[in-house]
Amino acid sequence: MSETSQKNFKKPWLPIRIRKLIGLVLMLALIIFYALIVMTVAVTTNVPDNGIVEFFYYLVTGVAWVVPAAAIIYWMQRPDEPQ
Repeated sequence: MSETSQKNFKKPWLPIRIRKLIGLVLMLALIIFYALIVMTVAVTTNVPDNGIVEFFYYLVTGVAWVVPAAAIIYWMQRPDEPQ
């Protein structure tokens, strides 16, 4: 790497190591609160005792957390780019 490219490197506002730490905490909080919400909705609402309905409820809610988790992972994995 030449000296000119090192001089032009601007330190990012949040380095990748800090973003990964924040992302870890956010992911843990997301999974815990999401699981509690899904369980609460399943117990307090009138989800029929039909096995197929329960299967699809848990299938949809079991996969739905991936969307916010993917956004967090995308944010925390962005490389530190020179600006």
